[in-house]
Amino acid sequence: MRIAVLGGAGLTGQAAVRNLLENKKVSEVLVGDVNEKALQRLSNMFGSSKLTTAKIDARSIEETAAFLRGCDVVINSVQYYYNLEVMQAALKAGVHYVDHGGLYHVTLKQLELDGLFKSKSLTALVGMGAQPGLTNLVAKHAYDQLDEMKAVYIRDGSVDLTENPPLFTWSPLTLFDEMTLDAVVLRNGQLVSIPPLSLMERVEFPQPVGPLDTYVTIHSELATFPRSFHDKGLSECDWMEGSPDLIFVKKLADIGFASSDDIEIGGCKISPRRFLLKLLESRGLVGYRGDQTPNDWEITRLVIMGKRLGKNVKLVYDILFPPKPEWRMSCAQTGVGIPSSTAAIMIAEGEVKQRGVIPPETCINPDEFLKKVETHGIKTTVKEYYA
Repeated sequence: MRIAVLGGAGLTGQAAVRNLLENKKVSEVLVGDVNEKALQRLSNMFGSSKLTTAKIDARSIEETAAFLRGCDVVINSVQYYYNLEVMQAALKAGVHYVDHGGLYHVTLKQLELDGLFKSKSLTALVGMGAQPGLTNLVAKHAYDQLDEMKAVYIRDGSVDLTENPPLFTWSPLTLFDEMTLDAVVLRNGQLVSIPPLSLMERVEFPQPVGPLDTYVTIHSELATFPRSFHDKGLSECDWMEGSPDLIFVKKLADIGFASSDDIEIGGCKISPRRFLLKLLESRGLVGYRGDQTPNDWEITRLVIMGKRLGKNVKLVYDILFPPKPEWRMSCAQTGVGIPSSTAAIMIAEGEVKQRGVIPPETCINPDEFLKKVETHGIKTTVKEYYA
């Protein structure tokens, strides 16, 4: 099978590429990225005869479609702003599609392309990373166990124990969007917009993450959970995240560094967002240095309330995302790249038969998938409590 990874030279894309290269069923991995230097580093890093790279601008539908033709699946790991363009390229090329999420609003637009993908007998699996992705499958696991599922509360916590870690191990652009866009929560069966970080909850995560304050932000699960789980009475759902640096990132956004509006400095115009991103990259504060072995950890908890056989039940799932030192990759990379590449292989092999634009909870068996990612150390545990 031939699988393409757009943005494959980026942080999460690298993990997807590594997982694909190590799979004997994959004959070729095609990596398209706009950054030629990063592509060269990727080639040097892996040195595999199965790897083909090309400079591709995902914003160009025709160029991207030409690159994708002949592939079985494309994994889209570029910035979510361009999800719709990559989907159009996949349609033109006639290949199946997987991405890492659309931060709610873009996800809703992607779901509108359902008819087009069905008309070409193609699958577009949207939000198949860590969160969204594994969170969706864990929620589906609970859904299958319950007669009623009234509430899903998702709490995410992370810590970085690496010596002299970078400031950002995830896209600064996405984090700034989470700090500035209104969050969407489900209350009494209705989707409601509220200011980012306007709700806080202290969560006692297991070690090594430990206790953290988590805050409400916008997230993609809210775009699909209400419709996927409506028939069992889902009426409450929200997402909150926490890390030691989260409030610092929010302060940067509040100061104005999240703004895309140009300001003039010495006759030159540049947006604060672009300036900060360039500054961070020049100081090596985005992603780990090549000589570092990441030691970051993340735990995502889903607290799910419902009924089984007439009794009130609370299910508490913890998904542990460890670093992968043998790959010299962080949990922030592998937690996203391993699920997306695993799903891409399943689609190429015909294990996912549903066509159209679909979220993971509607087409993937949770038990089977969670076992697949557990071989990489991504482990899910569950506890049950009865009222």
